[in-house]
Amino acid sequence: MTSHHVEDLLPLSGSEIAVLTPDAVPHLRVSWHTRFTSNELTKIAQAEPRLSVWNQRTGEFLVGGPWRNRRDVASVVEIAATSGAIDLIDAFCTVAQQQGIVLAVASEQVERRRTAFYVGARFEPIEDIIIYEMSRVRARTPRSGNLRFVPLQIENRAMLDELIGLDNAAFPWLWWNSEDEFREYSSAPGVEIQVGYDESRQAVAYVGTTRFRNWGHLDRIAVDPEIQGRGLGRVALDFAVSSLAAAGASRVGLSTQSRNVRSRALYESYGFHRSSSHDYRVFGRLLDLGLTLKDIVG
Repeated sequence: MTSHHVEDLLPLSGSEIAVLTPDAVPHLRVSWHTRFTSNELTKIAQAEPRLSVWNQRTGEFLVGGPWRNRRDVASVVEIAATSGAIDLIDAFCTVAQQQGIVLAVASEQVERRRTAFYVGARFEPIEDIIIYEMSRVRARTPRSGNLRFVPLQIENRAMLDELIGLDNAAFPWLWWNSEDEFREYSSAPGVEIQVGYDESRQAVAYVGTTRFRNWGHLDRIAVDPEIQGRGLGRVALDFAVSSLAAAGASRVGLSTQSRNVRSRALYESYGFHRSSSHDYRVFGRLLDLGLTLKDIVG
């Protein structure tokens, strides 16, 4: 990604909108329902890359940040604006593009607005995420079948590189985990990452789970695509669910892409049921015209 000083990006040409800097925070229109406090907005304004923008006349603002700790994708985190929202989105995309970012995304999971709003802002629907839940999980000893699951040692360089390679092979480009994402994710409370090795000691699967008291979430499940069709997905799923149950989870949730027919069939055959009220959509605007949506989502 190309490096820029914030001064190079401020102000945006022909606009009342500027990149958010710490000294601008007192001038923002921070209402009671804004997600961030003034102190948090100051820290956001100090962080790199600078992806948040504000309207110098109205005080409206948009908080942006890296998508899943990616350096090539930027995400809309919050839009604290009404009539000037689309202008802020355009400015956010301009700033992101200036910094070498190739895709801007907005997820209903964090900023739920009407589809027409995103379409008006030149964002296209790129992914529909659907939610599943198993409401009655029985405690039992984790079963790994013909795989040997080993907890991730985040400081083991070879193991981390192997995990990143497996992850990027198993998921579409949009959903790749970076090293930064794995490091942040693995340090979160309740998270466990287990890597599955076959008889030849090759990493062929991994699962990432989070447990909050009696509720568990299957965050990631991946199998080497070169050996799919051997039942390893079910082995990994069973290991993840039984591990959560053994740790005290009585119900387990997960999400997947609606177009991922293989995964949906696996989850439904295992006993997961749709929880459609929590489904959400991800919108995107390509900033690198050399890419297509097929490159993004596969």
